[in-house]
Amino acid sequence: MRLPKSPTVLRLMRQARLRRLRNMGFVLGGSLVRFPGHTSLYLTDKGGGKTRTLYIPLSRLEEVKKWNANYKLAKRLVAELSEIQRKLLIAEIAARSR
Repeated sequence: MRLPKSPTVLRLMRQARLRRLRNMGFVLGGSLVRFPGHTSLYLTDKGGGKTRTLYIPLSRLEEVKKWNANYKLAKRLVAELSEIQRKLLIAEIAARSR
C-alpha cells in the first residue's frame, strides 16, 4: 500500500479505518466449505492445533457469509492500520531527532 508522507493525511486515514472497524458488526473467521456428497456448508478453522468443523444451517448461511466477509475485511484493515501507524511513528521519530 502506498502511503502519503503527510502526517495529517495519515492520521485522517487512520481514523477512517478505525471508524470502519468500529461500525463493522460481527466477525467470524474460517473458511466456508462444501464437502463432497453434502448439500450444506461447513465453517472450518484451526483451534488448538486441530481443524474444527462447524455445520452451518442453510437458514443462517447468508448471515455467516456476511460475518466471514467482515472478518476478511477486518484483517485487511488491521494490516493497513499497522502500516499507517508505522509510517506515523517513523515521521515522529525523525521529527524529534532534528
